Amino acid sequence: MVQGDTDKDRQSLVDKGSLGAEPSEHYLERVQALDNVIRECMHVSQSYAGIRSPSGRHYYASVLFTALITRSVSLANLVPHTPWASKLIEHWDYASVAGITRTILELRLAFFYLCAEPCSDEEWDCRWNIFNLHDCTSRRRMFESLPSGADQLPGFDAQAEELRDRLRNNTFFQSLPPKKQKSLLHGQTAYIMPLEDIGERVGVEKETFRWLYVLLSSHVHGLPMSFYRISSGEEERGRGLPSETEEGYTSLCLSFVVSLIVGARDELHNFFSNLIPERPEQSNLHSAPPAEASPSTSKFYVGETRTIFDNGDTRLEATRDSDTSMSIIVFASETPVLRRRESEDEEASLEWFDPFYWSVTIDELPATEKLFTKLKSTPHAFRVDIETRTLLFKTK
Repeated sequence: MVQGDTDKDRQSLVDKGSLGAEPSEHYLERVQALDNVIRECMHVSQSYAGIRSPSGRHYYASVLFTALITRSVSLANLVPHTPWASKLIEHWDYASVAGITRTILELRLAFFYLCAEPCSDEEWDCRWNIFNLHDCTSRRRMFESLPSGADQLPGFDAQAEELRDRLRNNTFFQSLPPKKQKSLLHGQTAYIMPLEDIGERVGVEKETFRWLYVLLSSHVHGLPMSFYRISSGEEERGRGLPSETEEGYTSLCLSFVVSLIVGARDELHNFFSNLIPERPEQSNLHSAPPAEASPSTSKFYVGETRTIFDNGDTRLEATRDSDTSMSIIVFASETPVLRRRESEDEEASLEWFDPFYWSVTIDELPATEKLFTKLKSTPHAFRVDIETRTLLFKTK
């Protein structure tokens, strides 16, 4: 846009952003899958909050899992037709999606390499100190490039030499070939093995990994491969507008990211699930949650609160507000995630819900700001599915 653009020009941009057919069902399924997994992983992370890490593996598992979910949320905010962001137009940019996807891939590899893969304590210390040395030398280069950073360099040099001494005294490091030792002591390499080998261990075949890594990396830098094929018409790509190419590459990235963070989620459970103190059994424990709990308003005193469902992970509490109404709060790991109100005189109403916990659909489509705005002025019904952590809205 140049100076002097009018409202008509801006409307033209909006119209262009709306060109093309609606995204395919396959693409919307990928968006919803990412949305569901992110919400679940955020809840998983919160459920393990406050636990003292018994080892370095546990500490870095929590750090790297947090980084994975943070990048995934950024991805969810970026992609078109996402429930995470309200947009003037649906902006298609698979190149930026590819860049974030590569970062998520590398974090996933670090999670497995440093935390999940079984190895001896000596090997883990070796891996960790190689990471430390790489971090130290990277920070030194950053300060070295600053005119005012020279006074920081001696401290980094001393730290780097201390880390090299740790590695030289490590029995696993000593077992590596001398040429490999020399290379690692430079601090330019963070891993003992190639990334494709780690990728294979997390379930990505080497040929597939190599192809994906080249594809994703080509869009991180503004080199020829990232812009040579920008085009319009039937080959539309790279201009922010919808096309089969944009949708195809974006779908590929979304599917790949889902598989990566699901793997990390499962490994995180292996780390922390046995560290959660067991909750005492309660007399009203149910074997499985109902799809939607809705207690009768009888036998409750006004102002009284009762637990009407508790399976150890999810709890529902009902409070009698008046002779004809009550409020129901859903708790997940002691955190309130939804509040609804039921009345004999009016239809049930949803007063509040945690958007990070629930997956939301409207007329069986992933919820967007546009659909929510329309929903407010349209008669509708809703259902709370506790098992799948889904809120389902349907217009009448």
